[in-house]
Amino acid sequence: MSHTSKKRAFTLVEVLLGMSLTVLVGGILYLMQTTGMSTVQKGTSQLLLNSEIRNKMERITSDLRNSKEILEIKPDLVKMRCYKYSATNPDPGEDALITVTYEIERDEKQHVLWRTENRENPVKMLSLDKIGEDVFQPFYEGHDPASPVGWSYYPFDMISNDSGQRQRISLIKIKLDLSHQRESAVVVTSVSLRPAATRIRQPNWKFR
Repeated sequence: MSHTSKKRAFTLVEVLLGMSLTVLVGGILYLMQTTGMSTVQKGTSQLLLNSEIRNKMERITSDLRNSKEILEIKPDLVKMRCYKYSATNPDPGEDALITVTYEIERDEKQHVLWRTENRENPVKMLSLDKIGEDVFQPFYEGHDPASPVGWSYYPFDMISNDSGQRQRISLIKIKLDLSHQRESAVVVTSVSLRPAATRIRQPNWKFR
């Protein structure tokens, strides 16, 4: 009595179908992993850029709040005399006055924000692909009979550069519109300058 044994094997079509499904699933998993890593990297870069901008904005506003007078101001430059505070000298006198300049320098490859203290070498605060125009927007106090308080803010004309108006500048709007390596961020704030006749530091401020 003879027995016939039948062994079942995969056909060529089944093998090809299995390979196709394996490649398809592997491709989907790779795409999901790549997309996830790209999203995480983009989020990290955005957070770092925002943090860097806010730190530099803190420095600019601190100098402006401690300023005694604005010596020169343009859309991409502000030069001021301000009091230099420290932990050992919280209430400095006139001998603690320093000259601080912030200036934007632009070329085809990068835009740089420089900070210069007195006649020392400039310090590079930001170096990015792009820094937007009109960073500094000053306003001065002027008489306004229609106002309930008798005065209003007026935009300072940086072209005519009237010294009388410049001495009355008491509010500066700062806008940092930056982009770097396909990431972008915008931080805007308004700074009330400290009155020249007092030594009281301005209260804490918040970005908005």
